[in-house]
Amino acid sequence: MISEENKYFYSALNNIQNKKYDEAINDLLKVIEIDNNNLDAYHNLARVYYDIKDYDKAIDTYNKSIEIYPYDSDTYYYRAEVYIDKKDYDKAIEDLEKAIEKNKGYSDAYYLMSVVYRKKKKYKKAIKYLKETLEFNPEDYIAYYDLYKLYSILSNYEKEDEIKEKYIIKSQKYLKKSSDLGYEKAIEKLNNDTSL
Repeated sequence: MISEENKYFYSALNNIQNKKYDEAINDLLKVIEIDNNNLDAYHNLARVYYDIKDYDKAIDTYNKSIEIYPYDSDTYYYRAEVYIDKKDYDKAIEDLEKAIEKNKGYSDAYYLMSVVYRKKKKYKKAIKYLKETLEFNPEDYIAYYDLYKLYSILSNYEKEDEIKEKYIIKSQKYLKKSSDLGYEKAIEKLNNDTSL
């Protein structure tokens, strides 16, 4: 016999899959009514709010999730995504720092941190976090591709020829690495760029 809580929860997952978000929200609220410490229900509910771009409700729901279980690095990571979409980059950075503090090997959090710094046009900081991403996930071809793009940007801004040349060499090295790992965009770029 399936419990009422699970019945609503599985119904919610089914509704999420079918993009019936209103029904999913109702199901998840019923799960929380039955067990207001159900972390999975809060996570899924926050995700639905995020998907329908109700960012304030998503944040409130993640806040509740953090109250129940403050050690979950994923909650901070996902709340940071909401803050990024709201363009509240400082709060996103705070959350990502907490996610990394709770899980030192969280390569996705380092990657997302690089995204935030790129949006703030702090390219050297973005590069630092991409390199940390690669420490924990050396096969991350998108991180290599992003390093290629960031070093290209830096080379465009650099006035000093010697440093500019260094950036260009690094940029090309990372593009090649991304390509070697099979990233189609990088392969395409290498094939189309005659200057490389």
